[in-house]
Amino acid sequence: MSIAQTTFYLIRHGEIDANVDRRWHGSTDSDLNENGRKQAEQMAIHVASKHPEIAAVYHSHLQRTRDTAIPLARRLNLKAEAEAGLQEYAVGQLEDLFIEELITKHSFFEELAADQDFAPDGGESPKEVCARMIGALTRLAERHSGEAIAIVGHGAAMGIALAHLLENRVFPFHDYHMENTGYSRLIWSSEPRLDIFNACGHLPGEEDSTREGKPLSLGSLARFSPTPPNSAS
Repeated sequence: MSIAQTTFYLIRHGEIDANVDRRWHGSTDSDLNENGRKQAEQMAIHVASKHPEIAAVYHSHLQRTRDTAIPLARRLNLKAEAEAGLQEYAVGQLEDLFIEELITKHSFFEELAADQDFAPDGGESPKEVCARMIGALTRLAERHSGEAIAIVGHGAAMGIALAHLLENRVFPFHDYHMENTGYSRLIWSSEPRLDIFNACGHLPGEEDSTREGKPLSLGSLARFSPTPPNSAS
């Protein structure tokens, strides 16, 4: 007997100033900047026209995902709904620091490479992020068995979830990094797979890309990039 699968369109939120400045905003609530609002509208037009089968739109409790999700939901005649567990990777006392500071001053990524249970004071570990993300996706898969739904979320948290689902690891996760409003299609079944990764055809100068089963090559990004490009937020 075949098991009904759920199709997730995983969409990263639009640009915020912290992305431009290369600061880590995990639990920090941030508004989309002007470019981010434009990206959200462009994504909504593109995704709604190419993937009208989407039956529900969810987002994290943070403003940047909500404001990215609403234009898409509106074009699909749906309501954007918040779902617990989809929030970004919170780094506690390291919130709002420059990525360069995390690398050089705090050895943050070295700590993660050595111990995926490591959590900064007041923050989370990659394993904790993975557990809540997979829990949220599991709940939504059960709720929408046999359907396609959109999840508007965050760079690091979605990267961790994809690394776990596709390669049974939580770090490194930078090779599953998506651009602002880039989207991926995850087929949730007994053997999860990606058949679209980081599609950005709605953004100026970008093209949609697909590849069966594995993420696309991300150019200069290696398994562990010491300078992940806007990997959080």
